Amino acid sequence: MVNLDTDTVVMSKNPDKKLYPASTAKIMTALVALENVRDFNAKVECPYECFDEFSWSYEPYDPNFIGASTADIQPLQENVTYYDCLYALMLASGCEAGNILAYNVGEGDRKKFIQMMNDTADKIGCTGTHFTNAHGLFEENNYSTARDMYLITKYAMDNYPGFMKICNTYEYEMPANELYPDGYTITHTNAMMRESSEYYYAAAEGIKTGSIYEYNLKKNGEWQDAIPGFCSLVTTAEKNGYRYMVVTLQSPYEDEEDEGRTHYRDHINLYDWAFDEFEYAQIIGKNEQVMQVDVDKGLEVDKVGIITTEDFYTLMPKSLDPSSIQQIKPVVEPFVAPVEKGVAVGELELRLNGETLAKIPLVTENRVELDVIEDYKEKAVNIMESPQFITSIIVLVLLIITYIVARTILKKKKRKAAEMERRRKIRMAPRSDGKGRRK
Repeated sequence: MVNLDTDTVVMSKNPDKKLYPASTAKIMTALVALENVRDFNAKVECPYECFDEFSWSYEPYDPNFIGASTADIQPLQENVTYYDCLYALMLASGCEAGNILAYNVGEGDRKKFIQMMNDTADKIGCTGTHFTNAHGLFEENNYSTARDMYLITKYAMDNYPGFMKICNTYEYEMPANELYPDGYTITHTNAMMRESSEYYYAAAEGIKTGSIYEYNLKKNGEWQDAIPGFCSLVTTAEKNGYRYMVVTLQSPYEDEEDEGRTHYRDHINLYDWAFDEFEYAQIIGKNEQVMQVDVDKGLEVDKVGIITTEDFYTLMPKSLDPSSIQQIKPVVEPFVAPVEKGVAVGELELRLNGETLAKIPLVTENRVELDVIEDYKEKAVNIMESPQFITSIIVLVLLIITYIVARTILKKKKRKAAEMERRRKIRMAPRSDGKGRRK
């Protein structure tokens, strides 16, 4: 079960188990036709080979093909269009319509069409699917998974609007033929769309039923006893602005009390539960601050806010406390001003029960200007604390000391020289006899 608005899987059981799709395989038949037909009003060929394998007299005989559902298209009918075949395929589950589409789209080669079905499954990303026919009747190598059938159906819905127009139509007028000279009406096999049915569900939108009452396996070239069959079902439903798809494969044809088709009740119960239990909830808003980071040298601020860049809504159980969603914040290194607004700093991861719900990009909330005075102070301190500056100061001090020592020594030498010169002059001067006369 998937919420189509968010592609959220809200419930799954054995989603990748290979099971038999029955007529839900016709979804892929319709998809390949939608991808390859250009004029849906064009007439198709209806050769006998598109009908023969459903006959008891056909060789090689396959009991699994006997009693196939049809839309009463007749062999060699000339007034049938591609549109008629698509409505016959998806509403009445006409197996002959599947073969007619395969024959015409495959240019007369149904095997070529089957290969196109498998190639398309690979393109879409299916990992557990293999088709062997265009109608879904039982063959051992005709299988798929619930997840793959979801992918196939969703791809058809997203790429071809006409697909849901067909699937959501309850009745369609088919062209006249020898059985019905005035034409006839076919109706959708999905009982959830039929107001008179006990399984009617007003919000249901098609898409395709599939059922095999019993099937046979071959062993040592012989057909074995019939095995109780099963039902498959792909539906969508929309209510109160919510839209879901449910895929069930190989559900028991009847439950133990023989109370009818269990797959319809499964779909109805799942839709009721989802529409009642889930709602969209905003987990986080755009521009919401989730943390702050230190900023060095910021003008009048020392932190900058970190904010989200987008809203995030998701499908949540109404009973779930939003606070139980874990926020994993990135490790952000401190900034150095200036800091620009809108700088990307990583992502906020939202987790629930260990599963990542989303990753929201984070940015800085505003610009932080540089404090110029603080910047100059820091530069000055850095310069003074740098080894080069300290070395320069030591060298300067040594030079000053050397200069002082040199000047002191020079002064001493000058004083000594002056004293010696004075003494020399004294020695050289004439002596007096005490009476003022020189001797």
